[in-house]
Amino acid sequence: MRSESKPPVSFWIVAVFAIIWNVAEVYFSSFELSFLERNLTAEQFKVIESIPIWYSVVFLAALFSEFLGSLMLFMRKKIATLFFGISFITLVFVESYWLLYYDIKNVSIVISTIVPILVIAVAGFLYFYSRNATRKDWIS
Repeated sequence: MRSESKPPVSFWIVAVFAIIWNVAEVYFSSFELSFLERNLTAEQFKVIESIPIWYSVVFLAALFSEFLGSLMLFMRKKIATLFFGISFITLVFVESYWLLYYDIKNVSIVISTIVPILVIAVAGFLYFYSRNATRKDWIS
């Protein structure tokens, strides 16, 4: 039986960052569609509105699994790694679809390119950080 190690201050900084990041991600995701509606032509917005239902379901699964992973990381539970893994895989899939399928760079380079890449990077960081935290016995 292994004993838990006390996590460093950086662990708590990452755990709090993860929660704040996920709250912000949910908040801004709810406004993304209205921003695009205001800034796209009617024809361009029809393409965005035609997002398949599977995309929305996978995106919601990614958001909620990352949020649950953040809470579990803060509570120092090993299941955080599973939630972050699910989130990372699903976010790579949906954000890649967004990057490759929707051409809205003329409206917002931030929404069309920077945000998807940042979301994938943060999801990857949280997954690998939680794996490392498990290896170092900071979470159990």
